[in-house]
Amino acid sequence: MVESQKGRIGKKLQAYLQGFFKGRSEMEKKSKVDVKAKPGELEAYPHPGLLFPEVLKEEGVEMFFGIWGGHMWPWIDPMIKEGIKHITVRHESTAGYAAEAYSRVTGKIGVCCGTVGPGSTNIMSAVHQAHLSNTSVLVLLAGHEANDDGAYTLQECYAEKLYESFAKLAKRVIDARTYKFWFRKAIRTALKPPRGPAVLEFELNALTGPHPTENNLFLENWLKEPIPPTYPDPKAIERVLDIIYSSEKPAMYVGDEVMWNDAEAELREFVHLAQIPTMGRRGGRGSLPEDDPLIWKSADIGVESDLFIILGARLDFFDFFGNRFQIKKSVQIAEALDYIHPWVPTEFAIQANVKTTLRAMIDYIKKNNPSPPSGREAWLEKVKETEKSRVEYLEKRALQFKDVNPVHPAWLSKVICDTVDEMYKGDVYYIFDAFTGSNILSPYIQAKFTGQVIDSGPQAGVGHGIGQAIGASLGCDKKKMVFAMMGDAGMGLHGMDVETAIRHKLPIVFLVNNNDGWIGGSDAQYGKNLAWYGIPEGEVVPHYVIPDQRYDLMFEAIGCHAEWITEPDQVRPGLERAFKAAEQGKTAVVNVKVDKRPLQSILDSPICALMWKHLPWNETTRYMRKMRAKFLAGMFPFDKYGIEPEPYDRWDLKDEDFELGIPE
Repeated sequence: MVESQKGRIGKKLQAYLQGFFKGRSEMEKKSKVDVKAKPGELEAYPHPGLLFPEVLKEEGVEMFFGIWGGHMWPWIDPMIKEGIKHITVRHESTAGYAAEAYSRVTGKIGVCCGTVGPGSTNIMSAVHQAHLSNTSVLVLLAGHEANDDGAYTLQECYAEKLYESFAKLAKRVIDARTYKFWFRKAIRTALKPPRGPAVLEFELNALTGPHPTENNLFLENWLKEPIPPTYPDPKAIERVLDIIYSSEKPAMYVGDEVMWNDAEAELREFVHLAQIPTMGRRGGRGSLPEDDPLIWKSADIGVESDLFIILGARLDFFDFFGNRFQIKKSVQIAEALDYIHPWVPTEFAIQANVKTTLRAMIDYIKKNNPSPPSGREAWLEKVKETEKSRVEYLEKRALQFKDVNPVHPAWLSKVICDTVDEMYKGDVYYIFDAFTGSNILSPYIQAKFTGQVIDSGPQAGVGHGIGQAIGASLGCDKKKMVFAMMGDAGMGLHGMDVETAIRHKLPIVFLVNNNDGWIGGSDAQYGKNLAWYGIPEGEVVPHYVIPDQRYDLMFEAIGCHAEWITEPDQVRPGLERAFKAAEQGKTAVVNVKVDKRPLQSILDSPICALMWKHLPWNETTRYMRKMRAKFLAGMFPFDKYGIEPEPYDRWDLKDEDFELGIPE
């Protein structure tokens, strides 16, 4: 009885102690700050950062690219929370390049962001590229507190001043009441032809201050119906078509405005109705499929034409501002006044939306049924035969190098295009970011849709291809394959953002044109291993990197499908495996060891001959002497020495072309 009673007491004591320690443990877990409060009393709510997603969603923004930082937390947090997708990259400039390509693929505003100081400066090169490519990009940048201006505060930076020399709009916003006004103004400015970047910098005090009770100069849903596009004068349409139909040898040059205005269908209908040979440049490439009988790509067609029709296109450096075509007479049509060129002899110009202008011309032709002159038929046949000869020549040239080892870029280009055409019927975005490889690949591509080829434009930089491929893939919602031609330089600058593509399972194939340096073919100017510099043996040679870098192994380690190609017959099967992997959401890197001898076309041009005219004639290479004699005949007294230009093949330079000095 006593033992039984002791047992019961023991169990009660044990239960009591367990309850005591459990309660004490729960009390220890609970902190004095673990108290529910009324919303808005113990946090800044509402706060100015909430205005960002409000206005951006109203403007149709669904995605933005960038890297976060402390000064931007008050606005990047609500943007993500409210469903605007944030694509985190490894470097801010990748965000800018991705936003640029996203805009070119979707036609919408591309949005990127960066924090104050290093974020604002890191992204600058990409924003400058968007300026030179006339692409609508909205750049959101954090800013430091204005009360510490000039005091070396944390990450002190003045983005408005940095960007004002080239952005269409650059504004340091210091009053939260004006946020919505500046957002709308920036987006409208970026989208206005010619398009370009707009930069907003948000000063920290305004951002962390009180939520504004009103928004200056802003009305939600202010517009009931979209503003209609500009329409041409009917008399102007009649006059332009009279000029076109009086021409025996017209040639049309089509640019970005066809892409921005979604005028592909109208362009194709007009071209076939009026029977006008057409070339697409930059965003205009593919607006008329490049296997169409009316396509022209040879500059000789532009030179021979008796009427050059410039449709929504900018004549810039790469066509020598139009001088490449020796334009004798033109018609110019564009919405942006900058795309109507006052140095070109012009019969008539229309400043209006190209889509509505094309539609008006189509309607006029269908109603009045004008007839071209009798000589037009012969001209069309010549254009067709010229393009056929160009394609056959490229084919022959590629076959010339099919057994060259390392892989020749011309053979590589043919195999790339053949593979893309057979696997996807050409329905793939091409990204160019290899100085030599992209230049040789470009003429082999037969673009099938508007804006299919994306490059850096007149900025002519490197490192953009990774970001552009990401932006293009997300812009088309992964519905098209993306092929990016990369070089050693671009991979070195932004290769780590391949991880961003892997993370998002993007169907991208990055091919590395691996020629061990920044500019392929540099030995042609400076001798083998850049011997002209006289660098002592054993020292590191500039301009080159460690040879045969294994980019495939680097990215295979983080989840890429990878290929290492060193032989010409390995190219096709390696590409097929890479594309099939990418179709399954496994981003691919194809690393191709290529022949370093071929030259990019710009290296064999008057401008580069000028840039190298300082190299001593008696010390430089035979190739350099041939090039100087070819392009600078009027600058030096070649006749005095009996020097005459000699033919050479920039895709197939011989060993003696790389030798320095005058042979004895």
